[in-house]
Amino acid sequence: MSNRDKKNIMIVALLIAVVFMSVGYALLSTKLDIQGTSSIIDPVWDVGIVSISENSTEGYASSLNSTVINKFSAKFNVELQMPNDKVTYTINVKNEGTIDAKLNSITIMPEDYNEGFIIYDIEGIKAGEVLSIGQSKTFTLSVMYNSEATGQPQEEDLTKEISLILDYIQK
Repeated sequence: MSNRDKKNIMIVALLIAVVFMSVGYALLSTKLDIQGTSSIIDPVWDVGIVSISENSTEGYASSLNSTVINKFSAKFNVELQMPNDKVTYTINVKNEGTIDAKLNSITIMPEDYNEGFIIYDIEGIKAGEVLSIGQSKTFTLSVMYNSEATGQPQEEDLTKEISLILDYIQK
């Protein structure tokens, strides 16, 4: 084989190597470019009580009034005459904002709300529930004359106040 043939073979081999390296580089240096825009338009936090209604009464119990003072608090005034008297309210909480809400915790104060002559029961709501935008949640609150209480109530036993705190946070 002559020098000229060797040069030609070498040039062809170098050209093949350059083409191979160019294709390999092109395959390995591909760039993926994704562009987008996100924005939060006027976020509004608006979770609160939208309605309260007396659901039922049992025995000689009566509801003197139940008034929503504002979206965040309500006051109930019931009259209980004897054991097993009971008034049940339906409370509707709604997310009228633009941010999903999650019920972080339920706190009832004082902690002895289920002791004594007047007791309370809350059903239909639990921590961890999500209240999506526009969604509402209905639960019940019952005020009862404790049938298991013994003796006659004293003056300080005739009235009892509780606070039910629903702590909603952003989901």
